[in-house]
Amino acid sequence: MESTFDAATSLLWWLNSVGLHFDPFDTLNAADDPHLSEYLVEHEIFARLWGNDLAWVFAPPGGGKTALRCRVTQACWIGQETNRPFPLPYLPPFLSWGSVAPTLEDHLAALAQVTARALLLALAYRPHWTLRLSAPARQEVHHALVMSLPGTLKNYLDLCRQTTDLQLLRRVLDLDHAFALPNPPEREQLLAWCDGWGDLSVMAEHSAPQARWEALHFVLLDILQFENLYVLLDGLDAAPETSAAPEAVVDVLAPLLEQAAGWRQQNVYLKGFLPLDTQTPLGARFPQLFSSQQTSVLKWTVPLLAEVTRRRVDAASKGAFDSLDAIASPALRDLEAWLAAEALPMPRELLVLTRRVLQEHVTTADSIGLLQEVDVQRALRWYQAQRPKITLLDDRI
Repeated sequence: MESTFDAATSLLWWLNSVGLHFDPFDTLNAADDPHLSEYLVEHEIFARLWGNDLAWVFAPPGGGKTALRCRVTQACWIGQETNRPFPLPYLPPFLSWGSVAPTLEDHLAALAQVTARALLLALAYRPHWTLRLSAPARQEVHHALVMSLPGTLKNYLDLCRQTTDLQLLRRVLDLDHAFALPNPPEREQLLAWCDGWGDLSVMAEHSAPQARWEALHFVLLDILQFENLYVLLDGLDAAPETSAAPEAVVDVLAPLLEQAAGWRQQNVYLKGFLPLDTQTPLGARFPQLFSSQQTSVLKWTVPLLAEVTRRRVDAASKGAFDSLDAIASPALRDLEAWLAAEALPMPRELLVLTRRVLQEHVTTADSIGLLQEVDVQRALRWYQAQRPKITLLDDRI
């Protein structure tokens, strides 16, 4: 649920006046948040997602699935070497399919393309992975990329040469902020990487999706020697084709799930971030894949939700303070916990309510002062009238 109130300019001015350098509550979709890595909360479910096995986490819309997927992705980028999993963000491309009944070939074609995009960006961030390869190995990588990239490799390399801006390359490749790797290369090293592809021949041929997927699988695991591949399934409750149709989600995923056991033997592990209402139908149809050991429901307690707010305040204030209490009247104490107890127990709902408190404040006559209890009460009345009807497990304490 989003607030429709628009006072962004006044709000940002006030936030700056009290020591917050950006609005840490304005981006509700985790994948679109450029600051997400600065305030990800460590949820206990992360440990169940990380490792060499299938894993599934279920939550309602706004329950933190995408943020957790981004957290897993960023954990893969620790260090400068390939001795970790390689993450593949897979959001089924319904628009290009024109259907909610994709075949395995449809999935493999989409997977091959997103894998090629993710691989190219990762190689640009880590030029030494390519530059140290033998000529035959570089030719294999080149061929796998050329077969599956949505545009020509030359165009992407030209963009890198002209701008040396990997954030721009990330956006052109349609990858989210979780693929902004830490410690980007120096300009000279990036240019050397771009030039290193120039002497490779282009083997232009039409290949079936299975062949394209297998070529990339070989490059990642055998040539670059990543430990394994994590296929991170997400976005199914954001797509109109599946957002209110649990059985449609099962139908969409069925061709992939039928490959899951075989892929596991090849060090390819499906990790799903799935709508809560799909847990029962998926378990009924694929009981061997959705055991209790492999599935988790993402739940949020009041203290954990309050930590979501505190981390955002800490990041936005650049470490000057980590609580809304610092910008609130002395009559208000432990404001994060109060709001966490009132919102539906999901991060997105807490962000909506917290931002509404700030918006209510900047509309008052005394908008240059501290947050007041009346701001909170007005926001709570608005929220109670607007809060969505979402089925969830409320285990807040």
